[in-house]
Amino acid sequence: MIFSSKEHFLGVLRDFCIQEGFALTPNKHDSKRFTARCYQEQCNWRIHASMLMDGVSWAIKSLTGEHKLCGRLDANPMVSSEWLCKKLMEDIKSNPDYPVEGLQERCRVMFRIEVKLRLLYKVRNMAKELIHGGFSESYGLLPAYAEMIKRTNPGSYALVTWTKEIVGATPHFKSCFFSFGCMIKGFFEGCRPIIGIDGAHLSGTYKGQMLTAIAIDGNNEIFPIAYGIVDGETKDTWAYFFRCLREMFRNFGVHREDWTFISDRMRGVDCAVYEVFPRATRRVCAQHLYSNCKQAGWHGTAFHKSFWVAANAYNPYVYNKAMEKIAKIDPKVVDYLSQVPEQWSRHKFEPHVVCDNNTTNFVESFNACTKPFRDMPVYTLMEEARSWCMKKIGSRFDKVVEMGPNQLTEYAAGVLEERSQQSRFYSVTVAGGGEYEVKDGAVKYPIKFDARTCGCGVWQISGIPCRHGLRVIYHQRLEATDFVSHYFKGKAYKLTYSEHIHPMPDPTQWPSFDLPIILPPPMKRASGRPPKLRKRGKHDPKRGKRNSTVRCGKCKEVGHNARTCRGGATAKQKKAASAAAAAAGGGGASGSAGAAGSGAAGSQQGGDQGASSSQQQRNASSKGKRKRT
Repeated sequence: MIFSSKEHFLGVLRDFCIQEGFALTPNKHDSKRFTARCYQEQCNWRIHASMLMDGVSWAIKSLTGEHKLCGRLDANPMVSSEWLCKKLMEDIKSNPDYPVEGLQERCRVMFRIEVKLRLLYKVRNMAKELIHGGFSESYGLLPAYAEMIKRTNPGSYALVTWTKEIVGATPHFKSCFFSFGCMIKGFFEGCRPIIGIDGAHLSGTYKGQMLTAIAIDGNNEIFPIAYGIVDGETKDTWAYFFRCLREMFRNFGVHREDWTFISDRMRGVDCAVYEVFPRATRRVCAQHLYSNCKQAGWHGTAFHKSFWVAANAYNPYVYNKAMEKIAKIDPKVVDYLSQVPEQWSRHKFEPHVVCDNNTTNFVESFNACTKPFRDMPVYTLMEEARSWCMKKIGSRFDKVVEMGPNQLTEYAAGVLEERSQQSRFYSVTVAGGGEYEVKDGAVKYPIKFDARTCGCGVWQISGIPCRHGLRVIYHQRLEATDFVSHYFKGKAYKLTYSEHIHPMPDPTQWPSFDLPIILPPPMKRASGRPPKLRKRGKHDPKRGKRNSTVRCGKCKEVGHNARTCRGGATAKQKKAASAAAAAAGGGGASGSAGAAGSGAAGSQQGGDQGASSSQQQRNASSKGKRKRT
């Protein structure tokens, strides 16, 4: 056989040896010849190959002996990490978190070799590095990556900062911030003035924190505004993130500062927000506030119910009633909730924001999309976030083409339809001057039609007419869609997605930039393997079971498992089964008597049958007890 090079020959030879289950001991190994024999000394197998006259190609000159006196090697020393990485690359590429136990079984089935788990951990990391690039090299791509974003997507804001500890030394990465032009423009022209902010931990080699700013479009779907990476979650890093947001807004000529920010009670957020946006309004996630109350010792079904009634209250009356119930549980809770400086109950939300969200679920949704990539190199993480945004915005960009300017979004149309069905059972009384009174059972709600307000508070907070307002609209024979906020109509939705993210080439096609190659930040890695899952808090709900019904693997009875099995059904199950059997026996006797029509004789016969059946069950039960004893 003739091979194109020495590397080609050695690669084929290694594959052949691992396939046949033997190893080699080289005798001669230089740039022009290769001679080796079987690893087992008693075996006479031998191979010799050398370079041909062209000085490049190689050929096998002799191949003697057979493997008769040596057995197959399961743990073959010729299996190297590079060889395994090459063979398992496609499997790891399809699933970067492929379990090492699964890779071990795959090697056992495909190549009939035994590989240690320690080696497979190394192989999986090598494959990830080849697929996504190294962690250290990834930081060096960020300055050029920011320039490519600005070139391919005009109007984008991309900033990468680094530090120099010593003059003339190679700089180290500090932070980055990315926002695409279509995101900024879409937020200003079609989204409501509320921004959800959150941070997510990175679990890669150099750790860090990914900060995100998310808006909500007219269809109540998440609309990313910006994201970036900092070394930690502190007041300084949040101030850096908000300063980048403000500078990005001003580049588009928007000097507004009265934005509404919603987040959980993260470290340093409040100080950073008011430092950069002094006129901003702060909302706090009600779910995180409830978790704080549980950690302080206030929990229980009654408190849970009353808290969420207060959080979801659209008017002060419902809020005060819920707080009165909370005060009966513990007056200290009312003092604690009253001192919360952020808004958390819906009745305090400003009507001009047109958003009744009191949780950060929409921000957590974006974090969930980036979770599979937060243990990858920083460049790969940024590219995956960009790719996700590009696909989402691109699909909605094509969707809004045929949408009319006054057409409601799917979300607004669904809410309007549901409230319309509820409004059919109310009565309207005209008060004059554009004011009405709607009776909902025993409760009456005043409505100011020109101001588009209702006593329940839903209309002015959500921007969509409540069921009481719809009753008045239909009473006046008007179109309900005319009274929905413009944020939920096709004109604003089309402005939100009037542009899309333009594609970018990979780093091999980038032009050269006069930018430094920065190094990664200082290592902050703790001992042990980086955790992938968030540590659950003391009061966090436990994960639900896959199956609610437990069946024993030994006796096949329902209600317990094999570990707690005592040889059969439990006493409670026996009692229930006996009662059911007795009831079934009595019913059968009554039916027989009625069918025979023999009066007392038939009843006596049925009674005897029931007694006999009960006696048999007692005998069987006593036999089972004697067996277990």
